Amino acid sequence: MTTQTVLASGNPGKLRELQAILAPLGLELLAQSALDIDSPPETGSTFLDNALIKARHAARHSGLPALADDSGIEADALDGRPGVHSARFAGEGASDADNLNKLLAELHQVPMEFRQARYHCVIAFVRRHDDPQPIIAHGTWEGRIALEPRGSGGFGYDPIFLPANGRGTAAELDPAVKNQVSHRAQALRAWVAAAREELGLETAGMTPSTRGTLFVLAAPSGAGKTSLVKALLERMPALRMSVSHTTRPRRQTEEHGREYYFVNVPEFERLVTEEQFLEHARVFDNLYGTARAPVETRLAQGGDIVLEIDWQGARQVRAAMPDCVTIFILPPSREALEKRLQSRATDSAEVIGRRLRDAVSDMSHWREFDYVVVNDEFERAVADLMAIVAAHGQGSREARALRLAATRPELAPLLDRLLA
Repeated sequence: MTTQTVLASGNPGKLRELQAILAPLGLELLAQSALDIDSPPETGSTFLDNALIKARHAARHSGLPALADDSGIEADALDGRPGVHSARFAGEGASDADNLNKLLAELHQVPMEFRQARYHCVIAFVRRHDDPQPIIAHGTWEGRIALEPRGSGGFGYDPIFLPANGRGTAAELDPAVKNQVSHRAQALRAWVAAAREELGLETAGMTPSTRGTLFVLAAPSGAGKTSLVKALLERMPALRMSVSHTTRPRRQTEEHGREYYFVNVPEFERLVTEEQFLEHARVFDNLYGTARAPVETRLAQGGDIVLEIDWQGARQVRAAMPDCVTIFILPPSREALEKRLQSRATDSAEVIGRRLRDAVSDMSHWREFDYVVVNDEFERAVADLMAIVAAHGQGSREARALRLAATRPELAPLLDRLLA
C-alpha cells in the first residue's frame, strides 16, 4: 500500500495512543498537523459520521490515504450523553478537566450501581477523499463513572472511567495494558482484521495469523444452557464468553457487564439503528443482542469465543459468520424441562406455561445446528461440549466430534417425543 497515511487527529493524547497501537503495522503515519491541515468541524450525529468527516478532510487536503477515529463516552444515567459531544461537553474549547468535571457534576446524585458507562471508538480509513467504500471498525469499553478522579495517565475521561472487572480507573492503567483492552485498541484490531489482506499490513505482534473460532450455543428455555456454559468456561479457561445486551430487568444476583449489559429500550434501538449488533431478537417481551465489535476483536486476536443465544440469534450469526460452530442443547424430556423451569422460582406460573409452549417451537429448529447435546446427565453434557470445542478450537476445522452431530440417527426417538 502507499507508505504514508495521514492520521487525522489533533489530540496529542490520542495521537500517542494510536501511534503506539499501530506501531507494529509498518505504516508511516503522518500527523495532519505536520502537513498544516486543521481539524474540520465535527458536525456528525454519530461517531461514524465524525470519523468519516475527519478522514475525508485529511485525505482531501493531503492527497494521501487517511485514518481517523472518533470516540467518546456515554453515561446510561444521562441517556447516552455526552456521546459525540464528549470533546466539547463543557463547551467549545473546553479542556479535558472541564469536560470531566461537568460529567461528575451531572452525575453527583447518581449512586454507584447506576453509573454504568462505556467508551466508543469508530475507526475510518479512506484511500482518497471520495472513497466510496471506506474501511470501518468499531470498539467499545464497558465500565462505570467513578465518584472522583484517580490516576494521572491517559487523557479525556480516563481518570473517572472504571473499566468493568478492573480495580482502578483507565488513568491508573499501565499504558501498555490500556493499549490492549481499550475501546480504541479493540477498534483498531477489528480494523486491522478487515484491512489486512487488502492493504498488505504487517500484523506481527498485533494479531495472530490464526483466527479464533466462534461457538454459538442455543437451547429452549429451561434446558440448562446457562449452567452448562458456566461449567464449560470454568474447565476451558482459554474460551471466552460474549456478554449480550438486554432490556430485561436486572435480577438481584446479576451485575451489569457480567451476565448482561442492561440497557433501556431506546438505547437498544439506537444500537440496532447503528448496526452495532451481530444479532438481536425479541424473546419473551425483552430484547437481546450481541455487540459485533468485541466478537470480531476476539476472533481477530486468535481467541475462541462462545455466544449463549436463542435460535433466532443463531440464525443471524450463521448468516453473518458462516464459519461459526453451532450447538443446540436439548432436555432429556418435556417433564425434565418443566421441572427445571419451576425450580428457578423466578417466574410466575403464567410465564412458565408460556415458556413451555414456546419450547416446542424452539426445539423444532434443531436441524439448523451443527451439533446437538442432550443435557440428561450434566457432567456428560459438559464433556460433550468440551469435545466439540476441542475439535474446532484454536482455528482448527477438524471434525472429531461427529458422534455429536445433529444428523445422528439416534436423536430421532427423543425428538419425536419432544416435538409431539
